[in-house]
Amino acid sequence: MKNDIAEKLNREFAQDIVSERQVVYILVEARKLLEQQVTLKTFPAFSLCSDWAVHPKLNRANAQFVLRHFDAYETEYRKSGVTVAESKLQPLLDFMSHKKFREEFIGAIGPHGVRVDRLASDEFWRAFIQNYSAVVQDCPLEAQANTTQFVNNVTCLAWPKEQADALYPGRHVVQWNWNLKSGAPKEKLVCTLI
Repeated sequence: MKNDIAEKLNREFAQDIVSERQVVYILVEARKLLEQQVTLKTFPAFSLCSDWAVHPKLNRANAQFVLRHFDAYETEYRKSGVTVAESKLQPLLDFMSHKKFREEFIGAIGPHGVRVDRLASDEFWRAFIQNYSAVVQDCPLEAQANTTQFVNNVTCLAWPKEQADALYPGRHVVQWNWNLKSGAPKEKLVCTLI
């Protein structure tokens, strides 16, 4: 069964990523492989991102962990006015750039006969993240009671390619939004280039 899943993934990785359907299928198959090998829990960023693709909202432990990074930034911002790019919160920056997701994805499935060279390709990864962001854009990471001080939920969406190319030629833009708990609904947004 492991070889069947690896072959399915290899067939998908041999194609260009052009649809949300492909991204969901790849994530589901990769998850099956890792659950079968009992290694999924050793890859928390991959686990969170694959969960995110199949749930309408996410408030599990991994989501709370990430939301605390956004909350830590919000706390720092309120004290010093520092921007996300200026902050020293590397786990937040790694999450927003999908760096940990990519590293863990490659590290998780590579040892099981899956050719991960396409995931290592920036062009392939950008197309993957563009479609992945479209899958999760309406699925917030939601804070549970008392897990954060300021941040209520976080969403992300990918800018349309034409819009991204107009400002950042050849790059993909992922926009991160978070809503704050304070009385009036307030939203912050930050963009990352992929």
